[in-house]
Amino acid sequence: MYWNELNPQKRNVSFKFDNSDLKKHKDRILVRIKRKVFHFIHLFFSSSNIHGFNHLTDETRHFTEKFVWAIAIGLSIYGSTILGSSTWTRYQENPTVISMDREYREWATAFPAVTLCPTSEVDVEEFEKLMNSSKFINFNEDDRESFRNFMNLLSNASYETFKDVPEDNRIQPEDYLDYVKLLSTNISYIISNSHVNMFPSFSLLQTITELGICYSYNGEITPYNDYEYWITRNKSKIPSKGIMSGSPLDGDIFVQITSMNFGYMGFLHSSYEVPDIACRIHSSPENFYKTLDVTALSIYSTPEVKDLTPKQRGCRFLNESNLEISPAVYTYNMCRIQCRMKQANKLCGCVPFYYKPLDKYKICDVKGMHCLDQYKEFLVNLRNASGVKVNCGCLPPCDDVNYIVEADNTIQWFLGTNLKWGLIKYPRMRLKRNVLFGFTDVLGKISFGKCYFK
Repeated sequence: MYWNELNPQKRNVSFKFDNSDLKKHKDRILVRIKRKVFHFIHLFFSSSNIHGFNHLTDETRHFTEKFVWAIAIGLSIYGSTILGSSTWTRYQENPTVISMDREYREWATAFPAVTLCPTSEVDVEEFEKLMNSSKFINFNEDDRESFRNFMNLLSNASYETFKDVPEDNRIQPEDYLDYVKLLSTNISYIISNSHVNMFPSFSLLQTITELGICYSYNGEITPYNDYEYWITRNKSKIPSKGIMSGSPLDGDIFVQITSMNFGYMGFLHSSYEVPDIACRIHSSPENFYKTLDVTALSIYSTPEVKDLTPKQRGCRFLNESNLEISPAVYTYNMCRIQCRMKQANKLCGCVPFYYKPLDKYKICDVKGMHCLDQYKEFLVNLRNASGVKVNCGCLPPCDDVNYIVEADNTIQWFLGTNLKWGLIKYPRMRLKRNVLFGFTDVLGKISFGKCYFK
């Protein structure tokens, strides 16, 4: 050590020598690794069952012959890649097929649900109670009348009538739904059906739609749009209560709601769906009798379809929700409603009060409603002026029933407002979605197996 300190030049030389030796050692390791890799490739090609590879390592082959074989193998791999890619694309984009199922005696058809939205004014008794509360006790008669008019129009507000709602700042937009619920009309009715022993007479359940406070019958999704479910910020799944359904062996099934004390705008829809304002509306004033004759076409998916992703199968099951407004269940119309909310917020910076409250969206005041009125055609149909659809990313339900109203008759009736609807004939055919191209088929077809050249 003392000698190295006295001879710094010698010390530097020694250091350089050690560093060079280390570099040579690393180079030898790399050469050894390359040699082993080359040996492995040579061994694989010479012993491979893939026809053609062995010719590349055969020492008896001429260079030109090896070159031709290399080109042939390259073209084979390229062709196999193209075929494999098309097979994989087919599996990802179109692995299902829809066929017809005619064994109509083996299934039951769900009875159509009905949602009725009253067109009546606010409840008189509830309004008087509200006016006698501390917040409104100082209202004079003119104030009460103007506020009553405001609440009547607000209770029946929709994209078609937003322009009619007058300016009124006496309540905050965040409280609109609370007041509409508080002042909603007390309805009365009588329900009967053709199979009382088989199906109990269900009651009308309150639900919130794009037409305000409504009442639904035979709707499995109805509880998810209930006022209490919303204000408690509930996101859990609600136990099923069952729906009406029938088969040709059960005979004709119909439901009748009589002695209603209100006129309505009604929707006919699947039990596993909610009303959409863009759907056909069956309206009736008070003291009229309406009958709806309905036919149905069902589509269902086999259990194997569940193994595919929603994008592959092009549909979603009820329990596969990706919606902010409905984390528990998915329906096509709920997806459209969420899309409508996003578009309304994008255009006017707010959403109507009758949508499920979300912290990210501001509730529209009257000025906001008047803003939405300018875009009502676009928001209702979710199409621009050129007829191009908004890309909402909504997939249809995997299991669904589509109903067609064959006849809609309305006559004046002196015994209150009545509604009767039923299936005039059971479908003798339904559509079945099944897996046509599964993952095992992909494994069987995507293969670089043997390439035979003669």
